[in-house]
Amino acid sequence: MTKFERRFFNSLRTVNEAAVEEREAFEAELDDNTDAGDFDVNVDVDETVVQDDPNVKAAMAVNERNEAMKNELRGWINAMEGFLDYLNGEEPTSIQQQLANAEPDTIFDRMKASEQRKLARVATELAGVTESFKGYLAQTGNSQFKYV
Repeated sequence: MTKFERRFFNSLRTVNEAAVEEREAFEAELDDNTDAGDFDVNVDVDETVVQDDPNVKAAMAVNERNEAMKNELRGWINAMEGFLDYLNGEEPTSIQQQLANAEPDTIFDRMKASEQRKLARVATELAGVTESFKGYLAQTGNSQFKYV
């Protein structure tokens, strides 16, 4: 057994011994006609009571609202990714590809020189915002960021 295993088992043993001593001290303080089992907590929960609890209903409403927000955020992310592909994608129908493959002496050819850099800059900024939104979506399950 390693050093850490021994420490772990010793701590478990001392916690268990402390619980037993505490229970014995509790029982010693009770009156003679009082049963210590009467003070044990019953953890059975009535489901109908839980469903009617206003706190549970409020928590369910908040969860539904949060799920709706997450779905809307997913929609935004999908729309931005679709626009990124349209703006700066690799397929021949994207704006950037059409400008890059423009025939000489056309309006697209004249646009290519100045507008390709602007399009690339806009696409980079939009990709950054999209990734930021994905980060927020990924953190929705993290309780550390709840209500922040």
